[in-house]
Amino acid sequence: MGCTEEERNAIPNAECTEGFINLMHDVAKSGNLGEILAVLVVCEWSYQTWGESVLESTVREDFTCYEWVDLHSGEFFGKVVQYLRTLLDKEETFLDEDQREKVKKRFLSAVALEEAFFENAYSA
Repeated sequence: MGCTEEERNAIPNAECTEGFINLMHDVAKSGNLGEILAVLVVCEWSYQTWGESVLESTVREDFTCYEWVDLHSGEFFGKVVQYLRTLLDKEETFLDEDQREKVKKRFLSAVALEEAFFENAYSA
């Protein structure tokens, strides 16, 4: 993105970004497929919803923004999101009540962080 490592390191992450970094590290370390899928589904589904809602108004000449929006919208990406949702639904059938609660907690944490992310972006 044309930014040196030194410049990048000088830019602090928003609290919600740090929260996502921590959440993703935690679910990766857990090795629990249900928890990993819960976070991925929230992220990708919300990106799809947002991407599709702004695709028509996104200026193609704004390469970085347009490419991100284009990537997270359309039929192909919709199939990716549906695949992840189906995997999560299938995984649920293998979980006991305690495991389901952990997956639910990760899902709800990701939703709260996504909401904070968009609030942070729109307030900037």
